[in-house]
Amino acid sequence: MKITLPKFMLRKAMRIRVNPKPLEPATEGAQTIPENLQKKTTPALVESLSDNDPFIRSVAAEVLGRLKERAAVENLIALLKDHSKYVREKAAIALGHIGDRSAVPALIEALNDESEEVRVTVAGVLGHLHDRMAVPALVHSLADISPLARMKAAISLGIIKDSAAVGPLYNALKDENELVRKYACEALGNIGRHAVPALLLALRDERVRAHAAQALLKIK
Repeated sequence: MKITLPKFMLRKAMRIRVNPKPLEPATEGAQTIPENLQKKTTPALVESLSDNDPFIRSVAAEVLGRLKERAAVENLIALLKDHSKYVREKAAIALGHIGDRSAVPALIEALNDESEEVRVTVAGVLGHLHDRMAVPALVHSLADISPLARMKAAISLGIIKDSAAVGPLYNALKDENELVRKYACEALGNIGRHAVPALLLALRDERVRAHAAQALLKIK
């Protein structure tokens, strides 16, 4: 069967534009939306750090950290005393991302936080900041009641690589927690030659012998 289209439909089809006219470019001097938002982002986020909702405060802290916004360091330091442990933890992480060492004293104080999660996070952040000022506080954290906090403290001491931590890390090889002993060995290995005598002694302990041997082999 042959189908014939009405003439009015054919005329309409012929008027269809195949290549539509492109959008007109923005006029010179016009400011785009992203540029406008860029100028308002940091002040808005900093203001959100004092929002009544802890979820808003935590999100603002996290975003400021990801943006590495140094202008927010003082506000984030203040947030380490927030009544929400989740907000305190996010503030510590943000300070770690920003990497401003002026936050180290406040983070050291936060190692005494009542929340295990906060202490664990702060111990890790202090290692990330590579500041030897934190060594005595991290050494103290090797005796924290939380095995996770002790483990993080050992890892951070190994990252900072201060020989003053050799003795305390050697004592941590007797920790009741296997992971703490393991990471204390690795930390000694990271410190290097100053830790060799401690690792040689550790070879006599069956619980850490294998970890001590691995740490020794990594020392150059």
